[in-house]
Amino acid sequence: MNEVVSDETLNAFIDGELDVAESEALLARIRDDKELSQRVCILRGLQSMVRLAYIEPPGADSRKSRTAPHRRLMQRCAYGCLVLLAGLSGGWALRGQEPQAVAALPAAVSSGYQVVSLARKADPNRVMLHLDSAAPAKMQAVLDRAELLLDEADQQGRAMQLEVIANSHGLNLLRAGHSPYAERMARMKQRHANLHWVACGQSITRLRNVGEQVMLLPDTQTAPTAINEIVTRLQQGWTYVRV
Repeated sequence: MNEVVSDETLNAFIDGELDVAESEALLARIRDDKELSQRVCILRGLQSMVRLAYIEPPGADSRKSRTAPHRRLMQRCAYGCLVLLAGLSGGWALRGQEPQAVAALPAAVSSGYQVVSLARKADPNRVMLHLDSAAPAKMQAVLDRAELLLDEADQQGRAMQLEVIANSHGLNLLRAGHSPYAERMARMKQRHANLHWVACGQSITRLRNVGEQVMLLPDTQTAPTAINEIVTRLQQGWTYVRV
């Protein structure tokens, strides 16, 4: 019996991080395993959907020369994935784009923003807010939305988990000495233990590589990349909101 392929391995395959031999072996399994083919296409669809929210694709330059052969391999696979995704339009992979999936959400979650959920009914108690802009209005908006959601949950007696995920220029919200809202964020964290700030580790590395010092605000967590954090949370049933 073939060993079950993990999501981590499939994500590495999609990102072109496997070597040629590993990619070819996995492609052979994908051709013979309909369920595995669907998993690959679902994950690729998720990543494509989330990458649309990025100002700059993570790691595009640093891996270009090293992964060129893998990219060509993935382009061939991508065509097959697009065909399969078209056939899965009624399946759970695309439910995040169906209006009924988010129709029951409180207005505080969905009003005026792009909302994605993979669940049949979007979960208002597990929400991630994504910020990729340093514009003061955007920073204030993400904090206003977080505070509104958490206060509303408290009033209704709901136990809510909320993450604010920042990458690219949005990282400034979470940087000590750069964030214009550090005091407000400290007060929010003190009031809501289930509020989490998450910084993109790849964005941090990119800044440090050009000589910038990056110190994060207290209680800020890091994820290897924002996109993987978002995809993982979507797979766990969270609702994604791009602010």
